Amino acid sequence: MGDRGEITAFAVVESLTGWWELAGLDAAVSETSVNWLAEEAPSNASIPPIKTSATPEIGSASTAPSVAWPEDISSLRELVTHGAPLPGNGYGPLRYAPIGPDSCDVMIVSDLPDIIGSSDTSSGANAALLHRMMGAIGIESSDCFCTWMATSMPSTAEVPEHDFPELAAFVMHQIKLIRPKSVVILGASACKALLNENLMNARTELRSINHDGLNITVLATFHPRTLIARPAMKAEAWRDLQMFGKRGGQ
Repeated sequence: MGDRGEITAFAVVESLTGWWELAGLDAAVSETSVNWLAEEAPSNASIPPIKTSATPEIGSASTAPSVAWPEDISSLRELVTHGAPLPGNGYGPLRYAPIGPDSCDVMIVSDLPDIIGSSDTSSGANAALLHRMMGAIGIESSDCFCTWMATSMPSTAEVPEHDFPELAAFVMHQIKLIRPKSVVILGASACKALLNENLMNARTELRSINHDGLNITVLATFHPRTLIARPAMKAEAWRDLQMFGKRGGQ
C-alpha cells in the first residue's frame, strides 16, 4: 500500500510539472510582458454585463430543435457524426462528437472541438496540456466526458455569440444525460454561454448549476490554448485547479 501511494503521488507531481512545461512555463522570467488579468475573449466582441449570481439560470434554446435531441449519449454521438441538424453541428463540413465515458464524475466543456488529439483540428497541444492540467489535481482526462458547444469548426474559429442560448441548452441536455458531479468550463465563450458571466469574474469562486434535479459544482478557468499563448497566466490557472481539487462531494 505504501508503494502504491508513493507511485500515485509521483504521478501527480510528474503531471503537474509536465503541464507547466507544455505551457511554456519552465522559465521563471519571460522577455515579453503579459497582462496576467487579461481575459480570454474574442477580439471583436465587447464584454457583456456581469451576472453576479453564483447559481446562474440557463436560458432555453433560441429556436426549437431541428431534430429531436437524443435521450442517450451513444445516439447523440452518432447523430453528430452523421451531420444531423443539431445545435453547433453546421458550422463546417467536419463533425466532432463528444468523447469520454457515458457516465462519469467530471465533465469538461469547451467552446470548440480543439481539446482532442485530432489531426483535423491541430489540437494535440491543447489536448496534451489539458491532460496535464487535470492530472495535476489527480484526475485523468480520459475518465472525463468532454464536449464542446460547436461540434463542427466555424471558419472564424469563434462561436457566434447569437448562438449561445441554443448551444448552451444542448450542452445542458448532455449534462442531463451524463449526470456528472462536477463540470469544468474552459474559456470565455463557454463561460458566457453556460454561466452568463465574464470569465474573470466567474473564476473567483466555484459556481453551481441546478439542472434536472442536479446541483453540480462548476469551475470556470482558462482554455489550454490561452495558457499556451499567454504562459504568464500559469499562476491564475493553477489557483483555479487547486480550488477545484479541494471541492467537496467528489
